[in-house]
Amino acid sequence: MAEVLAVAHPTGDLPLRNRHVSERDELLRQQTVLARFGEFALKAEDIDAILTEACRLVGEALGTDLAKVMEHEHGHDRMLVRAGVGWKPGVVGQVRVGLRDDAAEFLALTSEEPVITTDTAREDRFRLPRFLVDHGVRAFVNVLILGADSRPPFGVLEVDSVTPREFLESDVAFLRSYANLIGGAIERLRAIAALRASNQELERRVEERTSELRRANDRLKQAARERDQVQASLREAAGMQTVVEHLPIGAALIAPSGEVIIGNPEFRRLLGRPRIPSVDKGHDTAWVGFDAEGQRIQPRDFPGARALRGEVTLGVDFLHAIDDQPARWCRVSGVPVHGPDKRVIGALVVMIDVDDEHRAHERQALLTREVDHRAKNMLAVVQAALRLTRAETIDSFVQAIEGRIAALARAQTLLAADRWSGADLRNLIQGELGPFLVGAAPGEGTDPAGMAPHAVLSGDRVVLPAGAAQPFSMAIHELATNAIKYGALSSPTGRLAVTWTVDRPAGHLLRLRWAETGGPPAAPRRKPGFGSRVLHGTVQDQLGGRVTMAWEAEGLVCDLEIPLRRAAPDATWADPLHSPDPAG
Repeated sequence: MAEVLAVAHPTGDLPLRNRHVSERDELLRQQTVLARFGEFALKAEDIDAILTEACRLVGEALGTDLAKVMEHEHGHDRMLVRAGVGWKPGVVGQVRVGLRDDAAEFLALTSEEPVITTDTAREDRFRLPRFLVDHGVRAFVNVLILGADSRPPFGVLEVDSVTPREFLESDVAFLRSYANLIGGAIERLRAIAALRASNQELERRVEERTSELRRANDRLKQAARERDQVQASLREAAGMQTVVEHLPIGAALIAPSGEVIIGNPEFRRLLGRPRIPSVDKGHDTAWVGFDAEGQRIQPRDFPGARALRGEVTLGVDFLHAIDDQPARWCRVSGVPVHGPDKRVIGALVVMIDVDDEHRAHERQALLTREVDHRAKNMLAVVQAALRLTRAETIDSFVQAIEGRIAALARAQTLLAADRWSGADLRNLIQGELGPFLVGAAPGEGTDPAGMAPHAVLSGDRVVLPAGAAQPFSMAIHELATNAIKYGALSSPTGRLAVTWTVDRPAGHLLRLRWAETGGPPAAPRRKPGFGSRVLHGTVQDQLGGRVTMAWEAEGLVCDLEIPLRRAAPDATWADPLHSPDPAG
C-alpha cells in the first residue's frame, strides 16, 4: 500500500502551456489520438495491453511525463496502479492506494467529477501518495472510467506532470472522452470473456450430454447383444416364457448384465426392480441375505451374482423391502445357463415368498420362550409361597397356599386370553372379589332390600402390561385375603370400594385406592406377616411403585401407585422375604 505524504514543494508561478501551439492544432492532435486508440482497442483482446497503450497515447496527447490507470478493487477500499507509462519499476501492477477521505482518488470516486491540481505545493484538499512524491509529481488531472449497465466505475485515468501547469477545459473534455473509450473497451473485453465462458460451459454441457447419450447407447447395444445371445441359445425352448408366466413361484431369466429378460408376474412383484440387486447400485442394501450359519452375505455372493459366475446356489433367505412397503422374507436360488460354447450366457433365478413361514417360526419361537419364561416365574412364585407361608394347622396352610396359587392362575388365564399382551385390571380384581360384587342375601347387612353388594369397583378400562399382571394379582389377593379374614369383608355390614385412575401426564401412573368401611375395629398393629411383605415386595420391588397403608377408624385404606410403562414383559418374581416393608 502506497504511503500518503503531505506535499511540500516550493511554490512558484504556473507556466502557460505552449502558447505558440494553436488550439486548432491541439484539438486535431487529440482527435488523432482518440482515433488511434479506438482502432487499437477494437483489435486488441488483452486488457492490460489496452490500458498500457491508453496511458502512452494520452501522455503523448497532453504532453505529460507520466500517465496511469488506477483500478478500483471493490470490497477492499483501495486502488491498484493497473497500467501506466513513465513510472519506475515496482509501481505498475504492485502499488496500491487506500481510499481515505484525504486521497485524491477518493475525491474522484465520491464526487464523480474530474480532480485537477495545477500545483501540488498549493493543494490542501488531499495528500499525495508516496510514490507520486518520489516521482516529483507537481500537477495532475484525473477522470472516472465509468462502467456500463449501472456497474460501478472501473477506476480513474490520470495524467501527471513533474512541473506545475494548467489544464484547459478542452484537456478535461478530451480526457473524459478518452476515459469513455477505455470504459467501452473494458466492457467489450468483459462481454467477450463472459461469452467465451458461456460458450465453454455450453460446450462442456453438450460434451457431458453427448457422453451420457454415448454411454446409454453403448448400454443399449450391450443389452441387445446379451438378449440376442440368450434368446438364440434358448430358441429351441420357445414355450419357456409361457411356462414361466404360469409358475406359482417367482422365476426369471437374467442376462449377464443383471437385467431381467424373462420374468413372470410373481418374480417382478417380489423383486420390484428391473435388475437383480447385486448389480443394482443404490438398491442392493434393500436386500439382506443370510447363509446357513445365519451370517449376513455380501451382494457379490447373492444367488443371482453367483449363478452368473457359473455357480449353483440354492435356498438363500433374504429380508427385503420394496420402496415404503414392510420388509418381507423371500427364499432365492440361482442356477447358471450355459451357451453352446459352455460359456455362461445367463442365469435362472427362482424366488419364493416365505414371509408367512418366517413369521410363524418367529412367533413359535417367541411363544416357546414366553412359555418357558412364564413357567419358571410361576415355579419361583409357588416355591416362595410354600417356603414363606405360615399356618397353625395343615388345613389353614393348604387354604392359604391354594388362595395364592389361584390368584396366580387367574392372572395366567387373563394373560393367555389376550395372547400374553396384557391383562384387564377390572377382570383381574373381579376374579378376586367376585362373590362380594353381587347383592347381599335378605337379612344380611343393613340394606333393607338385601341387594347392596359388599364391594364395588370404579375406574376406566386399564390393561396391565404382561409383566405386571402376576405381581399385581398377588398384591390384590393379599389385600382381599386380609379383608376377608380381618377387615370389612369379614362382617355382614362391611363394605369395600376399589377405585382407580391413570395419570397420563405423570407417565401413565396407575393410582388405585382400596378403602374398607363398616368392618370390625382395627386390631393393634402387629409384626408384618407374609401377606404384608408380599404386598410391599411386589408393588415396590417388582412394579417400581409405592404402597401407603392407613388404618382409619372405619377400616383400612391402602393406596397403590404403579407406573404402567415401567413393568417389563419379562419381570420376574422378587422374593418377598427380602423386600422392605414400609408399613412394618
